[in-house]
Amino acid sequence: MVALSAFTALVAGCRTSRPAGEERPLTALTSTTPADAERQLAARLAQLTTERSLLRIRATNGGRSLSFSAQLQVDHSGRMLLTAYTPFGTNAIRLYAAGDEVTFVNDFEGTWWRGSVGEFAQSFGFFGAAPPSAMALLIAGLPAEASGFEHTYAPGGLARATAGDVVVTFDPPSYPPKHILVSRVAQSLDIETLESAMTRLAIVPPAIPSSYKCCVAPRM
Repeated sequence: MVALSAFTALVAGCRTSRPAGEERPLTALTSTTPADAERQLAARLAQLTTERSLLRIRATNGGRSLSFSAQLQVDHSGRMLLTAYTPFGTNAIRLYAAGDEVTFVNDFEGTWWRGSVGEFAQSFGFFGAAPPSAMALLIAGLPAEASGFEHTYAPGGLARATAGDVVVTFDPPSYPPKHILVSRVAQSLDIETLESAMTRLAIVPPAIPSSYKCCVAPRM
């Protein structure tokens, strides 16, 4: 309850600080068949500027679980930024990806790391070998076909996406998504979407304080 209250205050602060007209809420698809949903989502992807989502995430790795609130941003060029928050609304971690380069900032411990998508997957295996930008598109409810994911559609939107041992399930299938489960062996991300909007704000690399220790590998 403390975490939810802090996140609610954070969201309210973000809303009041955004200029009027800067964002517009996402609208549901009008499709009535899986094929029509696939066409409409392809059109949404082609028109994508930056999609921003507020999320509630429960991450499970073996017997360990961690719940947190987060903000996800993903744009048309493949950049993404995931910011996870502490219960007090401050940054806990920031994950930024552009092309094959990933930057992971652990604000909670004051460390950071930068490397390739493959190196990131070795130390933070939730996504398997899938690029973080591809997973960001799926969490935003959009197809990520260029990254090798195979998609299954329902009339309301994506129903399932798979790549190797990574399975992404949408329950219910809808756009914008409501509930998503990302699973890989003993690891999972249970994601609830609280709010989704389209914006033209650019996604920029995270600023790293000079006091942070470099080259510490990512971990949950």
